[in-house]
Amino acid sequence: MQTRLWYIKHANIFSWLAEEEQQDLAQRSEMISCRRNSKLFFAEEVSDDIYLIKEGRVKLIRASETGRQMILDILGPGEIFGELSLIGEENRSHSAEAMDDAIVCIITRSDFEGLLQRHPEMALKVIKLIGLRRRELEMRIEELLFQPLGNRMALAVLWQSQRCGISEADGSIRIPLSQKDLAHLIGSSREAVAEQLSEWKKLGLVTTAYRSIKVIDPQGLEFFFNKNSLVN
Repeated sequence: MQTRLWYIKHANIFSWLAEEEQQDLAQRSEMISCRRNSKLFFAEEVSDDIYLIKEGRVKLIRASETGRQMILDILGPGEIFGELSLIGEENRSHSAEAMDDAIVCIITRSDFEGLLQRHPEMALKVIKLIGLRRRELEMRIEELLFQPLGNRMALAVLWQSQRCGISEADGSIRIPLSQKDLAHLIGSSREAVAEQLSEWKKLGLVTTAYRSIKVIDPQGLEFFFNKNSLVN
């Protein structure tokens, strides 16, 4: 109970609630641990819970009928997902998978809806969150349609460096992201991603290690994008 309460207090979306409501939410919620690569829910499942990430990262995945995957988003501690159930989603349109060993808090839709009814200002926060994610997805679709592979990779790597990058002593930024996941983020193949990374290594922009990419020269990646951009 105390662990759940601590995480709820430190989640931006709940931090402003009165202590008694935070305690009530902590008591009603369920906290689970999951191993890397385990599924939190599958596409087409009933959409009836909202999830708060406490530790680790979770990726949201859309898969085609042929099995080809695309990562819609990568989320970290303090972020929520499954929120589309609050605006009428009856069945999941995508799946959610732990990228690392993770801890998540599960809140039922009915409990969350009760919070929104008591706090209309919180409903506005959720609407803004959904709108922001929709806009980010639209921008990524635009990139897939109009930008060459290298630019899509540069944008994805810079985006992930800002969201989950770890600053190293030498000034570089390490991103815990595999080449396979990067490929799924930009709608490409792992082989094409590996080839582009090899080119960047020669330019001194990045280095790679097991399940991670280290950005040595962020400004160089930005210059690479601007130089090769097809959209003014």
